[in-house]
Amino acid sequence: MQAVLVLVRPDGSTHEIPLKRPHVLIGRQESCSLRINSSSVSRQHCEIFADEGRLTIKDLGSSNGTYVNRRRISQADLAAGDLIAVGSFVFVVRVDGSPASVDGPAALKQGAVTPAGPSPSSAGHAVGTAGKSAAKPVPVPKKPSNDGKPGDDPDADSSSEWDFDFLDNKDEEEPKL
Repeated sequence: MQAVLVLVRPDGSTHEIPLKRPHVLIGRQESCSLRINSSSVSRQHCEIFADEGRLTIKDLGSSNGTYVNRRRISQADLAAGDLIAVGSFVFVVRVDGSPASVDGPAALKQGAVTPAGPSPSSAGHAVGTAGKSAAKPVPVPKKPSNDGKPGDDPDADSSSEWDFDFLDNKDEEEPKL
């Protein structure tokens, strides 16, 4: 199984993040395999597991909660096309190339949630939905240009503009999803 999280940016553009490991820890802490440096994201916010052709997401007691399709969860199975909200960030789950394309603005509208949603039950089932007014992620300004130095493309797609760190230094040692 090839799993990808498609980050939907506030402007509706997207950025693919391949899940190359069977366990991905998402959070603000430097030790997280998908690091999101934002105050809306807990140090260890949630984790995604790939096991026997199945993707599962588990909230780790995050302050703002983890949402799948606008429902706050403690744990949930993921399917292609599901929308995940982690803090003010929205991701679309892509499994084995499905969905083939992502409508960024629609995904933001359908996936963004207000941070103060209902608490998940201890049984791991969603117990409610977020309010009708969706939170809008705050855009991160582009880095200033280096006055035309070689390799400087202000329009280049750079995950560092989003303060994401992808700790992939052991890709060869880890099995693919």
